[in-house]
Amino acid sequence: MNQTVTVSDTQSKALYRVAGAVAILIILAGLTDAVTSMGIEARDNSTVNIIEWFNLFQTSRFTAFSRLGIINITTLSLCIPIYLAFTQAFREHRPTLAGLAAILFFIGMAVYLSSNAVFSLFAISQQYATAAEAQKPLLEAAGRALLGQGADLTSGTFVGLFFTQIAGLLITSGMLRGEVFGKWTGLTGLVGFGLMSVFFILTAFVPNQYNTAMLIAAPGALFMIAYQILLARRFFQLGR
Repeated sequence: MNQTVTVSDTQSKALYRVAGAVAILIILAGLTDAVTSMGIEARDNSTVNIIEWFNLFQTSRFTAFSRLGIINITTLSLCIPIYLAFTQAFREHRPTLAGLAAILFFIGMAVYLSSNAVFSLFAISQQYATAAEAQKPLLEAAGRALLGQGADLTSGTFVGLFFTQIAGLLITSGMLRGEVFGKWTGLTGLVGFGLMSVFFILTAFVPNQYNTAMLIAAPGALFMIAYQILLARRFFQLGR
């Protein structure tokens, strides 16, 4: 019995350390996105036509991938061990809330990954670069269809992203009592996820307010970075 408990405790601590490490990687991904976006005109993705996307994939591939969601894909994938660690950390205090948040997150992530069209658009852009003139209209039509279904920060990818934000709001609300994570961690995350939820709603359904959405996203991103720093610190403490 004691051996089983020891093994379980060892595995939990290893999971917490992994969660702390990926929280730091999420911070680095966010900072990379912010730095590489400097000096680039902020535009609603729905206003960029398919020819511009094809050209951007050829002239500035990282920018194209970034604007079409590769940073979101990366950060959501990195969050997998974090939500697994949440279910372990809250097993005594709020297991139902942590379990529901994890379920919503994994559903949202799966929906977002399946709806995001960045890799399909990249594949078509590569074909377009070498295609004969007669084939290009067909590839342009296919690209436009993909943009309509899964361009990042549009209604096509909204559901998946919104589910992940609801999961974040749930788990951070569970931190406010300070039983496992500090109250400031919960409050910081709650504000961050709240602001980013508003940002995703505006970009998806009120694209003519894109500049307003970006003004909301800026403090939201800062709160999310602070949240991840506090989260990493606490996970490393739990892992010791």
